[in-house]
Amino acid sequence: MNSKSIKGNSPAEIKQALSKCRAEGFTPTLAVVILTNIENIEALQSLFDSNSIAIFGISTSQKFSDQGMESDDIVVLLMDMNPSHFKIVLNEYEKSSPYEAGHKAGETGKNSFANPGFIISPIDFSMSGEEMVRGLTDAAGYDANVMGGVAGNPADFSGIIFTNELSTKSGLLVLVIDQDKIAINGLAVSGWKPVGTDKIVTKSEGIWIYTIDNEPALNVIKRFLGDEMVNSDIQREGLIPSDLGYPLQFRRANGSPMMRPVLFWNTDNLAIMVGGQVKEGESFRFSLPPDFDAIETVVKSTQTIKEKLMPDADALIVFSCIGRLGSFGPMISTEIEGMAATWNIPMVGFFSLGEFGKLDEGQCECHGTTVSWVALKEL
Repeated sequence: MNSKSIKGNSPAEIKQALSKCRAEGFTPTLAVVILTNIENIEALQSLFDSNSIAIFGISTSQKFSDQGMESDDIVVLLMDMNPSHFKIVLNEYEKSSPYEAGHKAGETGKNSFANPGFIISPIDFSMSGEEMVRGLTDAAGYDANVMGGVAGNPADFSGIIFTNELSTKSGLLVLVIDQDKIAINGLAVSGWKPVGTDKIVTKSEGIWIYTIDNEPALNVIKRFLGDEMVNSDIQREGLIPSDLGYPLQFRRANGSPMMRPVLFWNTDNLAIMVGGQVKEGESFRFSLPPDFDAIETVVKSTQTIKEKLMPDADALIVFSCIGRLGSFGPMISTEIEGMAATWNIPMVGFFSLGEFGKLDEGQCECHGTTVSWVALKEL
């Protein structure tokens, strides 16, 4: 399978780049489209549809490619994957719950291929990623290969996912791949180092934590991290966005921690909102400030898969948490460049509002402050 990444600030520039590809003998059938200006969507749908290219489309505020961070409005990964080896599904939440949308996608995968793999991108941050993954794996199987990231703009959680004919502000976009024809390998990796003793969630509901060790959650966070690290604007009242760059590391049975970033404070009841559902009785540790070791852990994960499972790959798609961009700053380029250099193949990615993938040999899960990446290789 051949692939190429192209970019431009307008549909006209993308059309020009696509025409150049076709003139060189490359005939793509699939486009992973990542853009910021949603007004360009209709023109891109028309362009790719007229060229018989299926669209897996995502809107976001920050994107990158194998050439590094991209300022261009539109970045596209083109692949000439056999159309019989993949299927694109878009299920809206307005007509079903996240669980039902995921279950429907899993059923589509199982009905389409004997061994389906899933690359996913939901939109609408308020919907439960855990429930969506549970629905998908209930239908497709506990060990289903699922990787992806939540689309949207972190400033207001707005955005659109789209295909050739459809688009929605609240739904689930799925690229289903026949893994008997196209190998997909990837992991969800964080690299954050834990610090301190275990803390126990003693009262929670969904993504809200009310008490930790029977104390108001916000008070515990402030005591251990300091007022200045929690939020310089904490004197405000009500619901306040968190600028805390260090995720909480929740323990899992197999030892690999689950990262949950703190997203909002509520000064009225001293609760905190985290990026994923938390159950009472779960324990976590704080994270140390990020360093190059965290970046090296992510890059090393691609190198390990290359050495053990996939010596060659045709394309790479990366979903990196927007929190990593804020925490690492300019260092994030080292992470992007390191992943791109592993196979030295076309790559696209964006900074997501939540990630999906396997931390190890277990089940796909919903994460925060991680990098979920997937490499594809035609068999």
